[in-house]
Amino acid sequence: MPTPELFQFKVSHFNEKARWALDFKGIEHVRHSLLPGPQKSKMQKLSGQQQTPVLRCGDDVVAGSAAIIDYLERRFPEPRLYPRDDATLRRAISVQARFDDEVGPAIRLAMFHDLLLDPAYFVSMFTSGQPLLARVGYRAIFPIVSILMVRQMKITTENAEAARATTRRGLDFVVEESRETGYLAGDSFSVADLAAASLLAPAVEMDPSPFGYPKPFCSRLRVWWDSWREHPGTAWVRSMYERHRGVSREVSAAA
Repeated sequence: MPTPELFQFKVSHFNEKARWALDFKGIEHVRHSLLPGPQKSKMQKLSGQQQTPVLRCGDDVVAGSAAIIDYLERRFPEPRLYPRDDATLRRAISVQARFDDEVGPAIRLAMFHDLLLDPAYFVSMFTSGQPLLARVGYRAIFPIVSILMVRQMKITTENAEAARATTRRGLDFVVEESRETGYLAGDSFSVADLAAASLLAPAVEMDPSPFGYPKPFCSRLRVWWDSWREHPGTAWVRSMYERHRGVSREVSAAA
């Protein structure tokens, strides 16, 4: 079969969710890292919508992290991310939906609100690993991209405060709901844990980072991490990464 291709933002937690699923299942795949803003026309042409992640596997094109995981479960069922028991599966899908719909967008808004105050570092986050010409070009257009980003995501101080509260509720949730078994749906790792851990990962300083943040870290990124450091939910996220993240299955396009 053709090698799957993942079209992604390297520093996005929704894209990390798709990467983790591919890596967990041991699926070798090519990653194409795009730039926010310019990706829209490419994704529209490829998938009929403008967001990442998008997975292409031969003639199959799947958009969105939840849809990608569902596709992988059908095409590559082992190791499983969907629990076998129907009730536990419903629980796992429900947890994933909660984090997809509420926590994931909130933590992104809150973090971007803080980091957009350091535009040079923000640009370096998204252009890390890109060719020189792409880095220079993106730096030049970023003032326009940032205005559009703020407008489309409704990034305001008031919304950022509400997003922080939602993020904290997400961290509270994983602490409370994992208390009995260590996991969020049943007694083993599932899509519920993968979704929650990946979408909360921006709140947790990890080395190596799943997002490849460029070093040295800017002061605003460190302040952001420090604001969550004492919450026990960050220890749960770190534990999921240490126990279940595994190794990257990324291969070069020529492989």
